Amino acid sequence: MIDVILPELPERELALLSEETPQPTGPRLAGRVILGGPVALPVTAELVGPDPDLLDFLRTEADNAVYHLVHLSVTCARDTPDPVLHSVNLDVTLTAEPVRRGGTVFQPVAWSMTPRQLTGQADTGAAERAAHLGPRLGFRHGVPTAYGERVWLEARRELRSDPGWEIRRTSAVRIDGTYRLAMVVRAPRAAVPRAAVAVGATVREGHTLRRFRHELADPLRLAAPQ
Repeated sequence: MIDVILPELPERELALLSEETPQPTGPRLAGRVILGGPVALPVTAELVGPDPDLLDFLRTEADNAVYHLVHLSVTCARDTPDPVLHSVNLDVTLTAEPVRRGGTVFQPVAWSMTPRQLTGQADTGAAERAAHLGPRLGFRHGVPTAYGERVWLEARRELRSDPGWEIRRTSAVRIDGTYRLAMVVRAPRAAVPRAAVAVGATVREGHTLRRFRHELADPLRLAAPQ
């Protein structure tokens, strides 16, 4: 197992636009959500070198796949006026020129994601500065969620090309502060993978749930290992 320090990320303030039709004039959620990243770096022998098992795994995969670490963060403003955030979603779309082997088409997928689930007020994983990579480049996770616990942060669609995270307001946890997120992307060798990022949010006004969204204009290109 190795510890990967999550880097400081370039940040941008998002102006989330209403998804209603017709769309109201002006952004409704400007200044409420800040996106950090995305930033990617290839998983190389130098990175995993301290762990011989991870190094062996990378070598056995070398003819078929390459791996990348993708880092992101979401910062939600504190003490904002009503309506408060009810949920925030960060969605990633992984694409590449299709790579064919025989009759099978391979696309990049989210091989592992962290955090996977956070519950209760005692969790501090969202703000941690290090991620722990274990066997087969899978992130190490904490104690499994107990029956009846309210999940307020959850990874979605692992092992697919459309992964993401959802942050939910609960009776015990408000949506505020910074949430650090990371995934390992597995891409077919010889592909040029890209990661497109979109952030959505909902607010509740009475019994009405209103949805907002911002999509980054340029997907992040995942550079090949040297």
